[in-house]
Amino acid sequence: MNRQLIYKTAILITCWVFLNGAGLFAADAPSAEESETVPEEFVLDTIVVTASKTQEPIDEIPKNVSVITRDEIEKSGGKSIIDILEKQAGIAVRSASGNDKQAVIDIRGMGDTAASNVIVMVDDLPLNSADMSGPSISSVPVEQIERIEIVRGAGSVVYGSGAVGGVINIITRKEVEKTSATLFSAYGSDNTLTTRAAFGGKVKDANLSLNAGYFDSDGYRDNGFLKKKDLSAATHYPVNERLSFRLSGTYYEDENGLPGPVSFEDMDSRTRRVLTVHPDDSGESTEKRGRAGVDMDLGKWGELTLNRGYLFRDNSYVIGYSPQIPRNDQKDTIDDDTRQLDLNYVKYYSLFDLSHMFQLGADQSETEYVREENPSGPRKNSSTESIGIFVNNRWAVTDSLMLNAGSRYNTYDGKFRTDLKKLFDDDVRIWVNGDTKKKTWDNSVYSVGATYAITEDTSVFASYATSFRIPNVDEFAESEQGLKPQEGVNLELGGRQNFGTWMVASLSLFDIRIDDEIYYSDINRNYKNQTIRQGVETSVSLNPTDTIGLWGNYTFMNAEFEDTNSDIPLVPSHMASAGVNWQFTKKFQLAVSGTYSGTRYDGNDTYNNRYQKLDAYTVFDAKLTWQHENWTVFAGINNLFNELYSTSAYSEQYYPMPERNLFGGVRWTWL
Repeated sequence: MNRQLIYKTAILITCWVFLNGAGLFAADAPSAEESETVPEEFVLDTIVVTASKTQEPIDEIPKNVSVITRDEIEKSGGKSIIDILEKQAGIAVRSASGNDKQAVIDIRGMGDTAASNVIVMVDDLPLNSADMSGPSISSVPVEQIERIEIVRGAGSVVYGSGAVGGVINIITRKEVEKTSATLFSAYGSDNTLTTRAAFGGKVKDANLSLNAGYFDSDGYRDNGFLKKKDLSAATHYPVNERLSFRLSGTYYEDENGLPGPVSFEDMDSRTRRVLTVHPDDSGESTEKRGRAGVDMDLGKWGELTLNRGYLFRDNSYVIGYSPQIPRNDQKDTIDDDTRQLDLNYVKYYSLFDLSHMFQLGADQSETEYVREENPSGPRKNSSTESIGIFVNNRWAVTDSLMLNAGSRYNTYDGKFRTDLKKLFDDDVRIWVNGDTKKKTWDNSVYSVGATYAITEDTSVFASYATSFRIPNVDEFAESEQGLKPQEGVNLELGGRQNFGTWMVASLSLFDIRIDDEIYYSDINRNYKNQTIRQGVETSVSLNPTDTIGLWGNYTFMNAEFEDTNSDIPLVPSHMASAGVNWQFTKKFQLAVSGTYSGTRYDGNDTYNNRYQKLDAYTVFDAKLTWQHENWTVFAGINNLFNELYSTSAYSEQYYPMPERNLFGGVRWTWL
């Protein structure tokens, strides 16, 4: 299988649909006969696109799926994506800086390698980096988010390598019904200032949106500052009812301090936990991403979508600054350039008076990665390419029973080289290329699932899926001989229950078993025995009155190594969140929430006997909002009871999270 496979597949699919449907791009409405083969629009059901890259009702997905709407985001009081996601069932968040810069989102107990085992996307474009640093979620401002879709469990059939614990898709605000503008400004503790401006409208038939923002914070610790700014634009141009084009782009840059960890003794001291022994360590990054796509409605022959994505990321940082050496000579730099192409064909059809779906997809990703360590360290070069083809089917056996099945074939080629800067005559250092190492793998995965509607308000689901993850470039660069991809299986059972219009509840049980899981222990290697993650996720939301909304969730997680029965580090066994939203007058609303995380083992305590466990913690947040016509004014408190806690530690070196902090702001919208 070579790199031309995806292009050949695209040509074959395109030729097939055009040969069988000449003239389908006319603007005329489909005939009555054609309309009978297209399923009716779901008006009352929540529609999700992340599970299979095509729209489907949440009740027909055999996985635990949740959607965070724009309204819920505004009520939550979350100032960043991690503030919002940490309140969701089955999700643990870790931060080494106390903010969203290089934060790690863990779904279903992946632990220290969650950054490589959970895929995070923005508008279907993956943000995960080629190395172990994780997705750049700080580049997506909360004010720009329309909704967040969370699909838990294995998703490798649709998304390939790394979709082990789950997939998160952050969908930004783009479509506008009429011309609008928004101005936003907020200020809070630690001299934190946020300003944003957005505009949306139509230029003839094209939708256009512009968004710009600036963020500046001193941080709650010495040298914990973060400054960032971003600019984005998106347009959607419908040529006619069946053909449209999409184009979007984002520019982002930041500067951040790197205060490092504190000792076990300093962790619980309010005066010492904010200090740093690295006052001059810092980093900066620039990210440019873009996406172009075309959507084709081929009438009775289906729907075809083609997307091309780009993600260019430059990062430099200084760790362990020495005043004896010029600062530029101490910078480590990373260049990470990724190009992606994906093709998605969906055909809805009727058989025995029931609606079914067939899906065929192909994707290709190329990454060029260069990491240079100064002043005399190595330069690591990587060039990787991944190509995959997948097929999905959804069959309605009866009006109540839906079956799902899918499979993927994936091929991976990687080239890796380590260069050294050697000293020559006249004290001149010149890069000398090392030997090139090649890695090639073929992986196949599949999934099967079913959903059954017992009644109109009660449904159950079950699924079995396999997953895989290719080692990333950091893991290849320092690994034992024979490092190979990990493979896993995911079994899930669950149900959803509606109690009229006032209460919704869900329950999910899962079992994840991974062979050859990749981990770090002085070097990167594969575990010889299985790792096991078993757990229960449950959530409920209810509206006892028109003005009060209550919600809550609880997760039990048992993540362990099969051979030793010791717990996987950095994975809490118990997590829970709950909250209330109260519209106590026509203009005022109060939101209060609490999040509990149980104890977890130190990141370097594989055998659970070397270091102190991280303490359990409970954090409460509150937000008061006033709305009148075009104005929204809000004020809030995070960590209301001033809890001292940490989400991450290695060898009893802790990364403390912020203490109590206040914020307030105003939003003006013109329509």
